[in-house]
Amino acid sequence: MGAIALMLCTSCVKEKNCRCTVAGGQDVRIVTIKRGDCSKLNSVNYFDALDTMYTQEIVCTDYPFLADSLIVIQ
Repeated sequence: MGAIALMLCTSCVKEKNCRCTVAGGQDVRIVTIKRGDCSKLNSVNYFDALDTMYTQEIVCTDYPFLADSLIVIQ
């Protein structure tokens, strides 16, 4: 009985592919999240070659684009 309950709980977790871009940018990156809402992803932190941390505002959606058929995720 416990194994069945565990299988039901793990099957409820569904990964979501978010399409994100820097505000005003044209490049779209796909980010996979395990829980939450794509629209709540609003910033990204990264380091440059000089080890300086930058924060950029991003815009994300889970709306499926027609171009997704061209993207191969391995």
